[in-house]
Amino acid sequence: MPEFRLGPPGWLPWLGPLVAAGIGAAVGEYGLDGDFGTVLAAALIGGFLPILGNALWRWTHRRKG
Repeated sequence: MPEFRLGPPGWLPWLGPLVAAGIGAAVGEYGLDGDFGTVLAAALIGGFLPILGNALWRWTHRRKG
């Protein structure tokens, strides 16, 4: 019988722009002086988090074989 494996959702990497916008808006409004460079850096880091999370999930759960 095949083993049931739960994979990451297929839409996980597509959350990047939404997360980047949310983090950039939050940093710009509430923290870290809100200047352009800080907001841009936070948005870039936040935008890549779902992609990195998906890659990490796939790396840790890949089939040993």
